[in-house]
Amino acid sequence: MENTELTLRIGKALKSGQSVLGAASFEEYKNQLVEWITLFVPQAEEGSPRAIIIASSEQEAREIHEIITAGTRSLDLTVDLVTEKGKKLQQRNDLFDGTEIIVGTARRICEMYFQNGFNVSKLRLFAVLEMETQMRQGLKGYILRLAESLPKCKQLLLTKNADEIRVQEYVEEMIPSIQLIE
Repeated sequence: MENTELTLRIGKALKSGQSVLGAASFEEYKNQLVEWITLFVPQAEEGSPRAIIIASSEQEAREIHEIITAGTRSLDLTVDLVTEKGKKLQQRNDLFDGTEIIVGTARRICEMYFQNGFNVSKLRLFAVLEMETQMRQGLKGYILRLAESLPKCKQLLLTKNADEIRVQEYVEEMIPSIQLIE
């Protein structure tokens, strides 16, 4: 995995307990996700998820799921993929059985949460990838509903356009004390 100065600064800020708005493209951070996740989910435990990763598309979710599954295999972490094209009942049962990391799309993760498919009480990391893309897709409300339900945890928002006014306003609504890293 290649560490760039930007991904190192994001990792350092997360370690220090801050929520982060990272201005980076998917290609810049996709290989660092495993390292960031293992900061907060270092070992397998029974029960509720400790990390939720919201991808901007089913394809991106599948790619991230493969990266995280391969990168955490030695830790024996359960990583569940939750997207619109999957079987809803099977996904809900998998989450109900227990998982450490949920990777998926905003709409389906939100749907599973509101069906009591999982509990967020042990959540330690909530990451939204390609945030500006998700805003354009009209998923802002789903993400905000999930964010409002969260316990105190580290929140990592990644976007290519951190200077965009819509992104700044949305981030301030979600997490008033977030650190911008460009």
